[in-house]
This record gives sequence, structure tokens and C-alpha cells, in this order.
Amino acid sequence: MDHNLVGNLQLTPRISLRFVQTTLEQDQVFKGEYGAHLTLVMMQEGAGHFMLNQQNLQHYRPHSFWLSCAQGPCSGYDFFPRHHFYHLLMIEFSAEQIAQVAACGLVAPDEDAWVLSATLSDEMSRQMQRMQQGLHDRSPVGLLHLESMALEALWLALSQLQQQQQALNIAPVTRVYHRERRRLIAARDYIRQHAAQPLTIEDLALHAGLSQMALKRGFRAMFGVTPWNYVIECRLREAQRLLESSPLPLNDIALRCGFAHASHMTRFFQRQFGQTPGRYRSTCEQSLSAD
Repeated sequence: MDHNLVGNLQLTPRISLRFVQTTLEQDQVFKGEYGAHLTLVMMQEGAGHFMLNQQNLQHYRPHSFWLSCAQGPCSGYDFFPRHHFYHLLMIEFSAEQIAQVAACGLVAPDEDAWVLSATLSDEMSRQMQRMQQGLHDRSPVGLLHLESMALEALWLALSQLQQQQQALNIAPVTRVYHRERRRLIAARDYIRQHAAQPLTIEDLALHAGLSQMALKRGFRAMFGVTPWNYVIECRLREAQRLLESSPLPLNDIALRCGFAHASHMTRFFQRQFGQTPGRYRSTCEQSLSAD
């Protein structure tokens, strides 16, 4: 990143801080394999998107926070577009503290890695500001104060996520029973394996042994996305992989991924990632040459 103001601090063997306040001059892409972790990201300003373990793509939004949890090795992808101002604080905690997340009931079923998010409350925004100011005091007492504020930020995040979950549980929701749950997981896995082929909701429902209505409602309730949007996401992930690893023309990539033609793929790609496939390929090439 083209940092105007950046602070990095290893508070304790179990807690580290990273503060960023800058405008990017170039797109930034970060991909890699990571170990177990518990990371809190608080963003006042920024843009971009990320993906953890090939799950649904999620977008970075101003005035929001994300709690990334992984109980073991995982893969990650982050994209930060240029010409945006970024103001964020990232706190890395010990992965052992994932047990506290689980104790709050904030665990994703059938996943070893997951991300929780919510809007920054006024109190969390103030906590972020206090921590930013605290970075200037590196005395033993100042570091102790920062450590306590980092733990308080985690407590605030967990409390807010718990309240958010309780509100969702009170509201009318679509119940997904055990038998339906297995069938919905089978439908999701089938989409992953056959996304490049012509798929219809009728075909997916027949394969899962559900009615079309049960598939649509259950899939959205369980995975937070419609079946058709998940098909598109899987196709776009494969398009990303081919753009990164092959010199194939865009039209060939589009056809291999299940799109009708290059323009069809470009429309969905730009809507999802905020850039054209050609620009994405150029960004990846620049990242590789920089390495």
C-alpha cells in the first residue's frame, strides 16, 4: 500500500495492532494461505472485497467491522481498489480466543473458517479513535492500556454480534430442518461441481429432492444467497482463477465458466468485483511482477 499513515504494534505475543490511514495509488490484491486466526477489522472509510476459504464474496463497507475466525489453515483473498481513502484498524488476537466466540454462539455450522460483520456502533467508533490516539504512547503503562482497549474492542464486537443474532432469531425466519439441511448442502456442493454447466432451479431442486420453493427459501436462509446467485459466484471464482493462471482469451474463459460470451461474464464480473476481467488480470500480473 502507499501508506500516508500506518502504525504497527505487537502489543503482546497474543495481540497485535495495525492502523492504516491512506489513499491508494494502485489496486492492491492480497492472496495467500494462513493459519488459525481471530482478527477484528474496524473500517471507518474504505472499499473492496474479500473471500475466505472460497466462501461467498463479501464487500468492505465504510463504518463497519468484520470478525474473521479460522480454527485451522485457510486461504484468503482481499482486493482494495485504488483512488479510495482507507481508514481502518486491524487487531490480531490469539486463535485460542475463538473459544470465546463459540461461547457466544457465533459459530458458522459446517465451516472451519467464517466471517461475522456488522455496522460500527458509536461506541466502537469511539473505541477505534481512542486506540488510534493510544498508539502514540509506547510506555509500559500506555501499552497495557492499549491491550485493555483491544480486548474491550473484541468484547464490544461480540456483544453487538450477539444482539444482532438475537434480533434475527426473534424475527420471523425460515426454519431449515435437519433433513432439508442435508439436501441443501448437497445442492450447494452440486452447484460447486457443475457451475460451468447449464443449470436451472428446476434441475437443482430435482437433484436435491426439494420443491423449487423449498430450495429457494432454504438455500437463502442457510447460505445467505439465492441458488442462482451462488451459481454466478462459483462461475466468477473460476473466472478469477483462469484470469490469474492462464493466458486464455476472455471469450474462452467465459465459455469455460458457463457464461454465454465475454460481455456476459464482464457484466457480472464488474458488478461483483468493481472492475473488468481485463483490469483484474492486469492487477494480478502487476502483483506477480512486484513479487
